Amino acid sequence: LVLPIPHQGGLVITETPQIPPPELLGRRRDIRAYIGNPKFISSPCLKYMKDEFLLQVIFFPEDPWNASEEATAEYLEENPYAIVFTGPLDDSDGERQMGVAASQERTAVATFDWIGMYAALYNLEGMANQIVADTKARYECSASNAAALTTDLPAEDKATVLWAQYFDGYGWSVAECPTWDAAYYCEYAQHCGANLLSRPEGMGTSQDFGGSTLYWYLSDEELLELGKDAEYWIYASKTFQDVYEAKKELMDQFRAVQNRQVYDTQGQGEHAWHEQRLAEYDVVALDMCDIVGTSNPNPPLHKRRWFRNLYTEAVGYLPECNAPTEVDEPYVPAEAQCFPLEGGGNSGGNDTSTASSNRALSLPNVLGITILILLIAATTN
Repeated sequence: LVLPIPHQGGLVITETPQIPPPELLGRRRDIRAYIGNPKFISSPCLKYMKDEFLLQVIFFPEDPWNASEEATAEYLEENPYAIVFTGPLDDSDGERQMGVAASQERTAVATFDWIGMYAALYNLEGMANQIVADTKARYECSASNAAALTTDLPAEDKATVLWAQYFDGYGWSVAECPTWDAAYYCEYAQHCGANLLSRPEGMGTSQDFGGSTLYWYLSDEELLELGKDAEYWIYASKTFQDVYEAKKELMDQFRAVQNRQVYDTQGQGEHAWHEQRLAEYDVVALDMCDIVGTSNPNPPLHKRRWFRNLYTEAVGYLPECNAPTEVDEPYVPAEAQCFPLEGGGNSGGNDTSTASSNRALSLPNVLGITILILLIAATTN
């Protein structure tokens, strides 16, 4: 793929997690087309662009795969300089395609660092570096606060969290955390000094769905054994109430249910968890620490944004886009403030939290590799 830099031909996205990086960089208008079901778009400004025909949607519900593929080919014939961002499992090799594997990263930090690839397309490496640095500073601030509040606590006294959701026909999918960086939820639990219950080796049954990855599911009895006494339950889906109505007798035995300490991920609406949330991993960390009681207890208190208590809080929503002005402005996450405990931490890097200080900073590597590729491409054009 040979590209002049900065790129002028527009972007075509195929997955909603590809939306936040251009938004953070103030490049919404460069997103010219979206291949997929538009109901999954959460970004208010992308919705505005769609409604104003500034964003072309390529989707045919009666034949979403073949018809969309043909329409995409037609779009590229009319827009030969566009870049199509494909997903990590897309095996197509079109001339104008770039694979984006951010969703395959295990941690939230590594996923966020992919902003460097987007920035390199527009000579915005400096802006991306500043965004990464500011976000990391807030993230480390909350890690330092949590460490200050939990350092002297024995492991058995730390908050216990059950991360589990039900899949009809398969069972309960729960956290698997052999290491702190095995998945983003393991990372957040470590960050906030909480004990996240992990599926024990040998418990449950697995499905491979025709691939190489095994997905494990627990029975009702196994979930009860694992999570009955957890103080908090995070249910990363919108289906908790439906499942509860079918399994009330089972779920009423859980301490978190009895104490009304169950949280889902609809704080900003039904689909935003899989899109906008990726632009503000530091805010998600603040949310998690608030739930388990390891956020700064002094005013101003953090107001949770992503995790909502199912018993006391309504499903949230993202505010409308202040169009047309906001369309050209960089996305700024709400509630992205962390205040260090006096004498208990700071907003810079230190060794008070393994989860934040031992992280490999992948942005410089991503930027370096991407810039080299793009510069070579530009000079050969």
